[in-house]
Amino acid sequence: MNTLILDFGNTHQKAAIVDNGKIIFFSKYSSFDLKTLSKIEDEYDFERVILSSVIKEDTLLDTYLHYNYYFLKLSEDTPLPIRNRYNTPHTLGYDRIACAVAANHLFTKKNVLSIQMGTCITYDFINAKNEYVGGSISPGLQMRYDALNHYTQQLPLLTYQVIDYLSGTTTETCIHSGVINGIINECKGIIHAYRTQYPDIEIILTGGDMPYFEKKLIDEINTYPNLVILGLSLILNYNAQYKNQH
Repeated sequence: MNTLILDFGNTHQKAAIVDNGKIIFFSKYSSFDLKTLSKIEDEYDFERVILSSVIKEDTLLDTYLHYNYYFLKLSEDTPLPIRNRYNTPHTLGYDRIACAVAANHLFTKKNVLSIQMGTCITYDFINAKNEYVGGSISPGLQMRYDALNHYTQQLPLLTYQVIDYLSGTTTETCIHSGVINGIINECKGIIHAYRTQYPDIEIILTGGDMPYFEKKLIDEINTYPNLVILGLSLILNYNAQYKNQH
């Protein structure tokens, strides 16, 4: 059975069609409305839809999905296939809980740390008891470049480029080194800290900026480009099955 996964984040609004766990369609949009949905409907049949949104989306879209499909809008009250031990679930990003659900599914009954490289870099830990414990949040790649420019009068606004050096020799190369090497060593440091506490832990790297860093971390991680999509699909299936059983 095909399902439509909608993931509306701070930077992109993403849509995916998932068939038995396999992504058969995926696209990013600057905005997503009924016209966009109609184009997907013309190409794919689906019966279930889940929407995860951190932005204020079109209420017409919500209404249409509610009346035409089995529709689940993710919230802090949505039943999950894992136990959520976060102290403030109403403030927990839906992408983070989706990553935790997916990580638990991929490595059942194991300690897992998912690292999502998006607008922010999020680290989310789920233990071997299938419990989401929490993690940490730090600025993402472009956010770091933006901050250096915004909070100073002299530093230029840059974007990512491949580097192979530690010491920059110009202001621009120093910025690149600080941002990129800073992220790499932050990740390695946090991975090391978790491995010290949980020697058998699995590490999953995901997110839009993952391709920039996976080779630098490859000896320490598993990569899964669409971990959020997998997690949302699992949450949707779990709730549909729960409804059928009750």
